[in-house]
Amino acid sequence: MPVPSDPSRRPSARRLGLVAVAVGLLLALVACSSSSGSGEPGTTGPQPSGPASTGPRDGGTLTIAVASEPASWSPAGGAWDSSQLQAARAVYDRLLTRDADDVAASELATAVQPNATFTQWTITLRSGITFHDGTPLDAAAVAANLEAQRVGPNAAALLAPIASVQAADATTVVVTTTTPWSTFAQVLTTQVGYIAAPSVLSGASATPIGTGPFTYAGQAFGTVAFARNPSYWRPGLPHLDAVRVVTVPEAADRVDAVLDGTADLAAVDEPRQVSRLADLGDGKGVTVVDDRNGERPKVNLAFETGRPPFDHISARRAVGLATDREEILDKVFAGQGTVSRGMLSDTSPWFSDHAPPARDLDRSKAQAKLYLEETGQPLTFQLLVPPDPTLTHVASIWRLQLAQAGIEVELVPVEGPALYAAALTGQYQAALSVGFTEPHPDLYEPLFRGIPAEQPAINTNITRYVNPVVTKAFADARATADVSRQVDDYRVVQEQVSVDDPYLFLVQVRSVAVVSDRLRDMTTWVAGSGAAELSDEAVTVSLAELWLAG
Repeated sequence: MPVPSDPSRRPSARRLGLVAVAVGLLLALVACSSSSGSGEPGTTGPQPSGPASTGPRDGGTLTIAVASEPASWSPAGGAWDSSQLQAARAVYDRLLTRDADDVAASELATAVQPNATFTQWTITLRSGITFHDGTPLDAAAVAANLEAQRVGPNAAALLAPIASVQAADATTVVVTTTTPWSTFAQVLTTQVGYIAAPSVLSGASATPIGTGPFTYAGQAFGTVAFARNPSYWRPGLPHLDAVRVVTVPEAADRVDAVLDGTADLAAVDEPRQVSRLADLGDGKGVTVVDDRNGERPKVNLAFETGRPPFDHISARRAVGLATDREEILDKVFAGQGTVSRGMLSDTSPWFSDHAPPARDLDRSKAQAKLYLEETGQPLTFQLLVPPDPTLTHVASIWRLQLAQAGIEVELVPVEGPALYAAALTGQYQAALSVGFTEPHPDLYEPLFRGIPAEQPAINTNITRYVNPVVTKAFADARATADVSRQVDDYRVVQEQVSVDDPYLFLVQVRSVAVVSDRLRDMTTWVAGSGAAELSDEAVTVSLAELWLAG
């Protein structure tokens, strides 16, 4: 999830006014498409008599403020950020979700079962579900989605082990892999598992069509409208008549939108706004909810280990030992977050503590001197920095920290697409970004894949770091369903990465949602499986069971 823009931005009355106009223009679209039309409460649960109501209330329109407009409605398109994911959760369901213990659980699929060698997976679908356009959710549709993901820009590398995807019958999909993949089900809880109608995948439909609780009702002036799906496969849901997702780029404006009642929900991870919310106190009509994911977004630096200077471990160790994470956390993030201790968050069940060494300028200078002796060159390099104020602030402080060790860094501002292209092609020395938010360690395997000296020109292993120990550990974890053995395998991965430093992890970002007190059941969700599920993911929320008190 990207860090939001401009940490010092104050509320803009003009911007919020434009949002209000856009919301008004889409009211008619929502009313025409809504199942109830009148917006009056239905009968699936007790009717509230005010904010103290303890039961679900049908009806009403939920407004969510997000940072950016949807860039692609196809699950097989580019990677969704949190704004896109929140919009997608209105119209799409997944094959698998994650339960309250953060374990894969059934949703559109009733079962996902492997063979004895984990080289074939059988996906059994719920029957009787249709897409919003009336076409059936069947094995052919799901196979088409998985095939589209295999060649798509987001998941092709992750799904490279898949040899074939076949619809065995109307409700059964069989996925065959070239190597054992015991953790394949984890993939189906991610964007790969969101299922769209085949017309969306083919481009025949420019608007989203899924099986989700809401249908697409129109888009104008930065606002996307969704209406209640009267044929939703979960009886009695959704409770809301409509949802509006409104683009409000500045974090301060999103907070103000919820405080003044313009919006009911907004995600915030910009440090000053998170601090502002922490200082609000009671009686403001809002609640602040922390993201409950095991994984927190991490500010990190990637080093291209296939080219100077970071082809020498002495260079990587020198910059690591010159880094003061506590200073970055304090000065940039106002203490809103924690120091990162590796590629996995310390709240993750897979976390193994291999904390980076504390700042030590003497040792850093010694490593920089060693690099000079090895190469005859002083340790200098360029750092690619996205045009984001928070990350620019991080880069500036880090540059000063390294200067104290005699290491020179040139900061190079680069737009997101150019930075992405440079990383994929290895045309960089170091790059600053925010990431490492996947719910399971296996999903990071493409970042470390390859054979030494045989790296392709375009490569998802952006650091070009390949270690046979890491490769074997990932493969061993995929060859067993024994969780204790997988824990050991991922411990090896974390330990080796912490020793070899292809990445430098700085800060785990705190992400919160600011929620109107009239919005209910945000943090509870009983999914189609009947199990308690994890409603909030990457500061987005499931919309089917939300309701608004009177």
